[in-house]
Amino acid sequence: MPHADSSYIPSTITTKSEFYDHVVSHLEALLEGERYWVTNLAQTSAILYHSYLASSLYGGESINPVINWCGFYLHPPSSKTTSSNSPLLLGPYQGRPACLKIKPIKGKGVCADSFLSNQTLIVNNVEEYPGHIACDGETKSEIVIPLRNDKNLIIGVLDLDSTLFKTFDQDDKNGLERIVDILKKGCDWS
Repeated sequence: MPHADSSYIPSTITTKSEFYDHVVSHLEALLEGERYWVTNLAQTSAILYHSYLASSLYGGESINPVINWCGFYLHPPSSKTTSSNSPLLLGPYQGRPACLKIKPIKGKGVCADSFLSNQTLIVNNVEEYPGHIACDGETKSEIVIPLRNDKNLIIGVLDLDSTLFKTFDQDDKNGLERIVDILKKGCDWS
């Protein structure tokens, strides 16, 4: 199967749980044998973004995609702890141009808050989130998942934005946490 076909979502998939089972199985196959973290994060953002575009659960192949950004913000490898003032730097992603740096300061955006709290954050309406950073004015909701390395240290976040309010739920949280767990175990982070 060509690699690009990994993001094809069969019409028989009708629930988010099935969607994530499908994406996880294809992601594991794509990443098999590859441990370089940049490559794996790039493949992950691509398969997620294009799978959302292909899924009727997330608006299908509409002119205006529901998921308008999917990617990573990473803490510089030289920073040993999450308390460092070093910013989160833009990593591999799919979508429009984005903020290059995010300061990890509480209340300075969903990515910063997720990184500092080490918790997945689901925001149903970004306009109501204190300190939200608007990289794309079309974004209405967001989910951010902490990314950990093989030593269980938080090293960044996986960030997804949507053009609709209340896009993300517990099924998305569970599925995306499975995906960052694959990356945690399947990458050489040093």
